[in-house]
Amino acid sequence: MRLATILVLLSALTLSAGQNNQFTPLPSFAAAGYNQRTAEGVYDILVQVDGEAFLYVQDKNLKYLPLSGAPIQDKGTNYTQAIPRAVFNSFNIVKKAGGGTVDLYEEPSAKNDYTAVVRVTDKKPGSDFYHIQLNWSWNPANPMQPLGGRAGRPLENRDNDPGDYRRGRDGSFQFRGTVDDVTVLRINSDRVRAEDLAGRPLRSDQFSFSQPLPYERVRSIQIVDVEGRGDVELVEKPWEGNKFTAVVLISDPQRGASSYSFRLAWSR
Repeated sequence: MRLATILVLLSALTLSAGQNNQFTPLPSFAAAGYNQRTAEGVYDILVQVDGEAFLYVQDKNLKYLPLSGAPIQDKGTNYTQAIPRAVFNSFNIVKKAGGGTVDLYEEPSAKNDYTAVVRVTDKKPGSDFYHIQLNWSWNPANPMQPLGGRAGRPLENRDNDPGDYRRGRDGSFQFRGTVDDVTVLRINSDRVRAEDLAGRPLRSDQFSFSQPLPYERVRSIQIVDVEGRGDVELVEKPWEGNKFTAVVLISDPQRGASSYSFRLAWSR
């Protein structure tokens, strides 16, 4: 922890001997669409605050240490996944409601046992509703290696002709290749990069676009027409944090390489 955080915490703990301050748990629940295997997560802290406190989010759990004011009241805190024990591509805090200040004092890491530490300060008279959103991206296939942390290698395909691109609100990316163990594809605009997380490198790869993947959030995106003996998953959708890159994980569970094909289809 940073020195300022430690000093504040020591001060709060010293006060606790006389004021009976201590860590207090708050309820939280899984939101619709909860999925621990996706590459993006959101933890929405919804609380009523009057005063100042540290909030601690570890795994699915939320607790707080009061520094001043009235006890914090829960107003429906929820999450799309627990904070993973991982190296993050990004970890962000957004104050969506509340009249005071909100600061991310510590990001989750091995040093703090993967705990996000947030300080919220409400100095106005009376309590106020706060909506504090934590969001992150990570690599479910290899939590200790950021998704995109290694550049991978660009794929080239002479069959992909930009002259054939079609306009419209619907687009697709067609892929086929031979995979041995685990390969990640990163699709950005009309470019593709591959990273072999395990096994032999991707071979015999071919791909084509009906149009470039838009540089914006799409209304829907999904993998269809899958052929292959293992799993093909869209582990990260295009969004601002990954520069609107679709990330596809191909996992082949059996010995030896196998052919895979799929189509990634989207609608604006």
